[in-house]
Amino acid sequence: MTQTEQSWQWYDDNAGIYEELDPATLEFGRLLLDYADPVPGARLLDVGAGRGAVVRAALARGCLVTAGDAAPGMVARLRADFPTVAVSMLDAHRLAFPDACFDMVTAGFVIDLLSDPAVAVAEVRRVLRPGGVFALSVPGPLPHRGRWQWLVDLAQEFFPATVAEDRDGQTDVDVTGLLAAAGFTGLTRKDFEHPEPVSDPAALWDLFASRLPAAVSSGSVEWLPPDRAAEFHRRFLTGAEQMHANGGIAFDRHLTMYRALAPAA
Repeated sequence: MTQTEQSWQWYDDNAGIYEELDPATLEFGRLLLDYADPVPGARLLDVGAGRGAVVRAALARGCLVTAGDAAPGMVARLRADFPTVAVSMLDAHRLAFPDACFDMVTAGFVIDLLSDPAVAVAEVRRVLRPGGVFALSVPGPLPHRGRWQWLVDLAQEFFPATVAEDRDGQTDVDVTGLLAAAGFTGLTRKDFEHPEPVSDPAALWDLFASRLPAAVSSGSVEWLPPDRAAEFHRRFLTGAEQMHANGGIAFDRHLTMYRALAPAA
């Protein structure tokens, strides 16, 4: 199973509780839709719709929404929660829609999970009308330095194939380059920070145990051998206890959004 397939499997397995695992999802979806700024009646495709954070915000703005996801569990939930929306299984690398049929495409936390994001971005351009809007988000800077370095080091030790430290902590997908290569113009970017205070080390473990598979794709504690999983847990709590004793624990989520235009005909 590839890293991408393992990531989709995690989303499929957790479709029923995804918004409980990550309560900030709704806010991130609203932020992305506000940044995209569609007009009422806009034909909008949401790629990797998940549980519908962007879909919900788009419907509130009066958009004509089509949504899809690669995880069957997410698709089933979308159909149940949004019966008026056209929902389907969706491969971002091969969008099953005609050319130039949407005014806007959104993709929240999707591009960084794909095996070939350049192909997916080219597909988005194909289905957008000339001058149509593509708005997407990726995880922003990770806590690679300062008080969180202990966790970065630990994750790199136990999941070396899926956690890569780069110079500034950004996701390793070159979104600007991908958009430019596909011919998009008028690129803008916006960063957002969402602080999450954490009460104690046990609560931090619960937070990371639930989100780690999505965060590092194929790096899940449950897939480690039992002795390695126990060692990871022990050392995680040790680091968290030291952090808690030295100023408390606050996990800051970072979001980077991009907005670009399909080239005019």
